[in-house]
Amino acid sequence: MLPPLLLLLAFFLQGAAAASPGQPSSCLPKKCGSLNISYPFWLDEPGQPPCGPPAFQLKCNSSGAFLSRSIYQAYRMVSIFLDNSSFHVIDDNLPLANGCPAPNFNISLGIGLGPFVISRSNYELLFLTSCKEPPPNGFHRLPCRNLSFVSDGGEAKYGSYHGQDGIPPSCVLSVVPTLGASDRNGNDHVAKMKNGFLLQWEGLPTDCPKCMASGGECMYGDTGLAFACNCSDGVHHEKCGGEFRKFQFRFVLAVVV
Repeated sequence: MLPPLLLLLAFFLQGAAAASPGQPSSCLPKKCGSLNISYPFWLDEPGQPPCGPPAFQLKCNSSGAFLSRSIYQAYRMVSIFLDNSSFHVIDDNLPLANGCPAPNFNISLGIGLGPFVISRSNYELLFLTSCKEPPPNGFHRLPCRNLSFVSDGGEAKYGSYHGQDGIPPSCVLSVVPTLGASDRNGNDHVAKMKNGFLLQWEGLPTDCPKCMASGGECMYGDTGLAFACNCSDGVHHEKCGGEFRKFQFRFVLAVVV
């Protein structure tokens, strides 16, 4: 099985599918269970062209709607808030049954190649794994085999340095966002992980609805945000009947350190 970062990179290096000129499409809002799905999110449907940026593609099954380009396609959608460009998601990669084994990766790794950022409305859980020495005060031992500990990290600090005095060099620090504050010791960490967290998107192109209204279909390249409109007479910049453009797919390799 590929490591999570390589697997995520493979998803983003898949060329965004483009329909043949003039191919009809239906990009009206849809439902997956009780979840309403509309632009920029769109459902992956066999034989249908894309209706939005590749990063916003969803797969729908009996368990719900999942981000297609997330690690192991395990980011389960709960709610979408178009008015403030955010959505509520649960990461099914996390140990949601009993909290073991403790997470040994940062959630930010799973979204590092997309247009999403972790909302500062979240709180944080801090996990220490593989510790060979006692952790700092505030961490309590988890009933897992890998000498792991958990603590409440307070309000989200993503993008800021997590300075934790006294963490032994042997310990691996991982950060998991949660929608609500944990108790002081993180004793309710499983319930908090099950409740999920909030993501936001930035830098979204706004021309896809205009393209579809003119009878065209949306095409994406680069990191999934570069846009062109595929029409019966060729590829245009924004909409059918507008200026032609030469559209090329380019891929950007992002390295997360």
